[in-house]
Amino acid sequence: NKKKSPDQDTELMPRIKKAVRQLKAEIDADDSGDPPLSLVSRKAKERIETFIKNKRAEMQVKISEKLDLVKDITVVGRKEKSEEGVLEYITSKVPNCDKEDPELQDIVSDHTGTFYNDAYLIDDIDVEDDETLTSSGWSKEIAQEKYRIWKKNIPEESVTLYKIFGQFDTVSAVEFYNAQVNDQYRSTWDKSVSSLYVVDNITNNREIVYWATKFPFPLQDRDYVFERSHLLDENTSTIEIASRSITHKSKPELPKFVRVCKYGSKLVIRADKDIYQKGMSYCLTYYDDFGMPIPNQVKDRLANTKIPEFLDKVHDAAVFLGSTGKLYVPYPASPLSQRK
Repeated sequence: NKKKSPDQDTELMPRIKKAVRQLKAEIDADDSGDPPLSLVSRKAKERIETFIKNKRAEMQVKISEKLDLVKDITVVGRKEKSEEGVLEYITSKVPNCDKEDPELQDIVSDHTGTFYNDAYLIDDIDVEDDETLTSSGWSKEIAQEKYRIWKKNIPEESVTLYKIFGQFDTVSAVEFYNAQVNDQYRSTWDKSVSSLYVVDNITNNREIVYWATKFPFPLQDRDYVFERSHLLDENTSTIEIASRSITHKSKPELPKFVRVCKYGSKLVIRADKDIYQKGMSYCLTYYDDFGMPIPNQVKDRLANTKIPEFLDKVHDAAVFLGSTGKLYVPYPASPLSQRK
């Protein structure tokens, strides 16, 4: 009876990785300390807009048009050089604004510590074409009538991407979509879920989500923090859900979990006819790094078995939600995948 070795990530490795990520964030951070306009909630946007309005009134600057702060922007945190920052935006709207103003500094500091963890690695291929996939570095792992699973290794990122194509003729696109985003109901049918809820709403179609999931003994449970966006394209009867891991100021790492900091997924649901009619196909592309070395053979075996099982459960959940008649339809909006 050989004693099972504990998860090597349970103690030392999480602390080392956390320290490395914090150091990397500090190195990559903009020298000005100005966080970009991303992951800003409605309440935060209102505060920024009010601050600008009051300062312009104090300076007796004529406001020629209504401020348009609620624009299509990416998640707040570490910003690209070309991305406008919170401080930069405010000072551009308020001439001669005092950058040492306590309220201004408080607004900027509210968003410090929230950023994307890494590049978004999901491609835009969502139609199964062998030639296109093969030429893009994908290899077919499983070919069945119900599922087709493709794999792509990205050595420089130390991740493996999986792409699953499938179809169901007994549920609609809207029902399948709701089974994916109804977090409260998923917590009842997905037994691996320890906790799943929305942390913050950014826009009608974008939110920050916290997800804690159970891992089999002796592995330590994992948790995720990610941005999730939704897109409805009425012209093509397509619904898209895109997720990308982030670090969020309000969700620090906990000793109980190993934080998965490299995660991304995109689910494209395409209706056969109409999004409300039975019959749909899908393409799920995803990757994640569990924070521990796992042999490629084990990864492939997990992906080739667990993902199809999970999608069958999503189908069953979609059938139930369809029977309730209480379905949510996303607003047409720009998807996360267009804001890499």
